[in-house]
This record gives sequence, C-alpha cells and structure tokens, in this order.
Amino acid sequence: MTTHGSLVRRAAAASLAVALAVALALSLQVARAQEVRELVIAQGIDIHGFDVHDHNVTAVEAVLVNLFDYLLLRSPGGSLEPALATSWERVSDTAMRFSLREGVVWHDGSPFTAEDVKFSLERVATDASLREHGNYMQIREVEVVSPLEVVIHTHQPEPVLLSRLSRIGSAIVPKHHIEAVGWEGFNLAPIGTGPFRFVEWRRDERLVLEAFDDHWRGRPAWDRLVHRTVPEDSIRVAELLTGGVDVAANVPTHEAERVRDAKGVRVEPWPTPRVMLYLMNTDPGVATGDPRVREAIDYAIDNQLLIDVLMGGFGTPVRGRVSHGITAAPMRLFDTYLYDPERARALLAEAGYGPGELTIRVQGPAGRYPLDADIAEVTAVMLEAVGIRAEVEVLEWSAYLSRVWNADAVEHMGLIGLGNSLFDAALAYTLITCDGGYSGKTNWCDPGFDLLLAEALVELDPVRRAELFDQVYEVVAEERVMVFLFQLENLVGLSDAVDWTPRVDELLWMFDARPADPSP
Repeated sequence: MTTHGSLVRRAAAASLAVALAVALALSLQVARAQEVRELVIAQGIDIHGFDVHDHNVTAVEAVLVNLFDYLLLRSPGGSLEPALATSWERVSDTAMRFSLREGVVWHDGSPFTAEDVKFSLERVATDASLREHGNYMQIREVEVVSPLEVVIHTHQPEPVLLSRLSRIGSAIVPKHHIEAVGWEGFNLAPIGTGPFRFVEWRRDERLVLEAFDDHWRGRPAWDRLVHRTVPEDSIRVAELLTGGVDVAANVPTHEAERVRDAKGVRVEPWPTPRVMLYLMNTDPGVATGDPRVREAIDYAIDNQLLIDVLMGGFGTPVRGRVSHGITAAPMRLFDTYLYDPERARALLAEAGYGPGELTIRVQGPAGRYPLDADIAEVTAVMLEAVGIRAEVEVLEWSAYLSRVWNADAVEHMGLIGLGNSLFDAALAYTLITCDGGYSGKTNWCDPGFDLLLAEALVELDPVRRAELFDQVYEVVAEERVMVFLFQLENLVGLSDAVDWTPRVDELLWMFDARPADPSP
C-alpha cells in the first residue's frame, strides 16, 4: 500500500529531477553561448612588428589588415570599395577630396578623425627611412578641411592615388596614442580601427587578436583570431588535417592531393598577381655584370618546366611583372619565355667562359613562397646543364632578409616573389631606379630609364600611359635586371567549418570569413 509520505517523496523527487533537467539544459545553453569561436590561420612567416608604414611584405600586411583600416579596401574580386573614406572626388590634377566615415572609433574608444589621416599619410610620405616611403612620397600634403574631410595634395598628377590608399603602407594609425607612447610603445600595445584588436604576440610563434565589438562594419563572426607561424609546408598541412589550424596558406602542389583525400578539409586556388623572379647583381665587378651572362642565364631557365614539375601546372611563364588585372602592364610579356640552352652556351662562350669555368651563386629563401627552396635548386640544375657551375644558398626567410635581401648582399642572383598590391604597372619597377630601394642589390642605374618611368608615373591619359609603360617593361626585359620565372598561383587549405574565399590581393582578411553552415 502506498502511503501519503511515499507519494510526497516521489512527487518531490520528480520535481527535483525536472528542476535538475531544466538547470542542466540552461547550463548547457549558457556554455554554448559562452563558447569562444576561434579561427586559427597558419602561414610560413611571422610579422615583423606593428609599424604599418615600415614593411613591404604582403604576408605581413595580410595579417595586419585585421587590426588596421585603409581609406579604401579592395573587394575579394579586386574592385575598390569605401572603408574609412566613404566618398571621394578629384578636384584638380594634383588634389582629391575625401569624405571620412562618421562614428568610427579606435580600439581604445577614442574617435577617428581627419587628424589621424593627416598624421599617418604625411608620415609615410615624408620619412625617407620608412620602407613604404617610395610608394607615398607622391603626397605633398594632407589638408584637413573638417574633422571628417580631407584633401590629399600630390606633387604631380597621380593617376593611381586611390589604389595607393588601399594597400601596404597606407593604413591609418592613431595620432593620439602614438604621440602619447611613441612607436616603441605602440609596438607593445598597438591599436587600430580594424575588426580585431590586439591581445598577444609571441614572436615567431603566434599573434592573438580578439573581436572588436564596436567596429564600424559590425562585430566579426569570430571571437578570436590566431595567426600561427609554421614555416614547414608539410607541418602546416598536417596541422590542417588534424584540426590544429583552420586555414593553411601556401599549400604546395605535391601536398594538395593529401588535402583533397582527407575528410573535413579542402584546397582552393588562390589567384595572385605575384611573380617569381631573380633579382640580378649587374655590378661590373661580378660575373652577372656582363649582360651576356645575364642573358645566358635567362635562356638557360625553362620556365614552363618549373611550373609543370614543381608547381603542378599552377602558374604562367612571364617576361615581366605582368598578370591579369594589372593596369597598363603589357600583356605581350605574359605567357611567354625564352628557353634556349644552345643560345645560352653560345652567349657564355662569347663572354669568354667555357664549360665549368663560370660559377654563379643562386640565393633564395625557404618557407616564404611555395617550394621556394626547390625553385632555387632546380634553377641550379638548369644552369649546370649549359655549363655554369651553380652554388645554391638557401636560408630561412628571416635569415634571408637580414643577411641577403635587406643587407643588399645578392652576390649574383637572388630569388624573390614580388606581388602588386597596387594592381598597376606603376608599382613594378620603381625600386630598380638609380635611387630606388633595390639599387644596392642590382647596382644598375640608367638615367634614361628613370626619366621614362618618371614620365609614365604622372601620365593621366590611359592610352599614352600604357604606351610609356610598354617601353619601361621592354627595357627591364632586355637589360635583365630581373630574370623572370612565372606568375604564381597559390593554393590554400581550408577546414570545411570555414566559409571564406581567397582574395586576389593575398590578404588574410577574416572579417569576411564565416562559420560554415553544418551539414543537414
């Protein structure tokens, strides 16, 4: 017989069970609500710091763009769109007016104003010690019209000013913060107006950012953004396959099949205007100072074989810094090359070198570009095939930068991959002028070339401009200050949990990334 007391106890137990179930459900909901959405990205190199005006490496800018904004930003397809500037108009051949976005705040909550634009752009335009100075010295003054309006004045007509304001070196930084803490303090605690804000940086390991709730575009879909430095291609791919990272940049073609065969991940093409090339030392005191030797090297390299054997067919041979989407660049130099080993041997003989009598050092990085060390090694084999003794020196990227590239220590030929964040011919060859940033590496100076390039840079008429740049490109192709290989077509590995489309400007802009919808 059931007693009243037992009924009461059963009712109480049932009520308690219901209460516990409700409490558990609520706690699970809270846990889910508190779950941190983290997006982990791996690429081969780390950033150098947070001075956005003092670097010229696209892979660094690819990360920093999440912290800092430009006046304009390219769409994933390459068109220019408003960012910190909402509209603009040309008011003369040497001036453009920009209306700035209202309601933008820095990561410390301070308002963004025209004074920040003036401070940022005039700094990079006037400080010749900054690596990006050459791309902004065209700016004479930034005139503050009102807190949300500026007029940018240039020294001469500037046909690609809008493109300059959407790329490396044009990020806007906080005047008030830098004046308070200096650039040294800024490097320890950077703030921007971007969709993510700084949390932690462990050099050569990881950079941790978190979503900025008050970003003017709205809050990002991800709570935390982690950029990891993983130089080894195979390790980067392994991390993708095991879930250690969600995005793996620069997947080599020989690893692509492994990604395609795995579940939960995919590999996608990453179109890019980047061109792989050798910068040549033309100093008369070294072997490559002889134009016949440089020409022989050019003829010795089978560009298409490099693409087919190393890059899995991803790439196009070129004889200049040309690719689709680069305004005013002569496309006649696209999808063409000059492989002729017999001609190479004849040129070497003409220069006075028999088989094995000329030694050339091939220098290059490891870990910056897909299969970069392999490109140097295969190039050496091709040089050996025409009678040149080739010595290969391959260094990890940071060592290559410090010991070879930034030290102007290219002995004969140094491998580099040069992008075009301006998407215009104007960016291609300014660094090889007599006083350009690569002058110490090439030891090449042609005042006539400098005058021709200077004329092309300020020409506003698009037809005449294209004609001038055709001549500019032809000089470089014939002089072989650069020996060109191919336009690089990257591959990127992605977790199926991430919905993101690679951008033609190579930026890892993760405001556009979204968690993928789960499968039904």
